[in-house]
Amino acid sequence: MKLTQIILEDRNRPKAVIMAGGAGAGKSYLLNQLDLDSLEQLNPDKYVEDPEHPYYNNLGAASSQVNKDVAAAADDKTSFVWDTTASGVKFDENLDKLIKLGYDIYMVMVYTHPMISYISNFSRGRNIPAASVFTTWRNAYQKIEDFNRKLKGNLSIFINDRGGEFKKEVDGFNTAAKNGVQGIKDYLAAYNERTGAGKSTFFKPVEMSKQEEDEFIKATTNIDWDKDSRSEDKAIKQAFLKSYQKIGTGPGEDKLKDVVKKYRERKADADERNDAVLDSIADMLFSPKFQEKLKHSSPQEIDQKVQTFL
Repeated sequence: MKLTQIILEDRNRPKAVIMAGGAGAGKSYLLNQLDLDSLEQLNPDKYVEDPEHPYYNNLGAASSQVNKDVAAAADDKTSFVWDTTASGVKFDENLDKLIKLGYDIYMVMVYTHPMISYISNFSRGRNIPAASVFTTWRNAYQKIEDFNRKLKGNLSIFINDRGGEFKKEVDGFNTAAKNGVQGIKDYLAAYNERTGAGKSTFFKPVEMSKQEEDEFIKATTNIDWDKDSRSEDKAIKQAFLKSYQKIGTGPGEDKLKDVVKKYRERKADADERNDAVLDSIADMLFSPKFQEKLKHSSPQEIDQKVQTFL
């Protein structure tokens, strides 16, 4: 009987192995090299990638479900592997819950450069928004020391540089970062223009019937909005449809103009937060203290440590 199978049956000392790291860091790549197949895998991908599941291609719902799965497993004191960006409030709550319930926890942090995360995210069949890539990157890696302290040293870091495949892009990002947030944004804009990256596959455009579309055009004759912005276009169409499907008419020009105004206000706030994230990332990349925390272990070394932990 494999060790992990024995662990499954011991609920007096439940264990959790957390595969943590930013989006596109390569957590699945490393997990496939670790001998953890016998433990239940809690990962939003199993919902997102299943065409038969209600949460297919719905990352938000899938992530929420995994948080519930973790909480349920904790209540049942079963052992499991948790694949997560380790970057949100719910993660912190569940981690604290596991510790309080007496779980033994080992975290494997998969680290990669933010530009590699960005490229990896937009190179796969499904990809999250660019802002989410950088936010999860910043939020996960700035807490390495906190995680190490909370888990009493039960933490290993695997640095995934993709074998140097994206050295040119990494160097370009680093050079751009020396010019601050605007330098990064300009670099990413040029990269997106060249490669077609930058648009999330999780974005769901508004669908209209021919009649609804004709009425929408009439209702927005005097409305000025950015038709090239997928999100702004979606906001005004959703507002129109909500009213049209309920009472057979649009909400009125004044209300549609207000929708555009409020959307732009929210976007300005989001842009400000995203700029702050990019500023933090630039600081982290050039911080000797942060770089010292990235102590690399090979997959073989990590597997040995995890098996010893189990």
